[in-house]
Amino acid sequence: MNYKIRWTANAYSDFSQTVLFIKEKWGKKSSEDFINRVDTVINILAIFPQLGKIIHPPKQIRALVISKQTTLVYRIKSDRIIILNLFDNRQDPDKLKVNEEISAYQQRTSNM
Repeated sequence: MNYKIRWTANAYSDFSQTVLFIKEKWGKKSSEDFINRVDTVINILAIFPQLGKIIHPPKQIRALVISKQTTLVYRIKSDRIIILNLFDNRQDPDKLKVNEEISAYQQRTSNM
């Protein structure tokens, strides 16, 4: 079974900002490589959603390292994978506010 992929607004914003940063710092080819890497990881997650490590057991939030700088944070909900954010691994891990991200997401998507 392939799971459907849904992005939160925060996750999409994180992704867009990361792509722009990479493009400005290292060029178009590097940003395209990053996009392809994210796309590959998401395609794998659609088939094997339990691949990521559980980082917040009460909400079953998982994380999967995409590169040494970036971790994809997601949650499995019925037949969907919800991408919560892309976390910059160079930040303090306490900045990853998992509960706030989920509640903001659930309020926006309660009709899904």
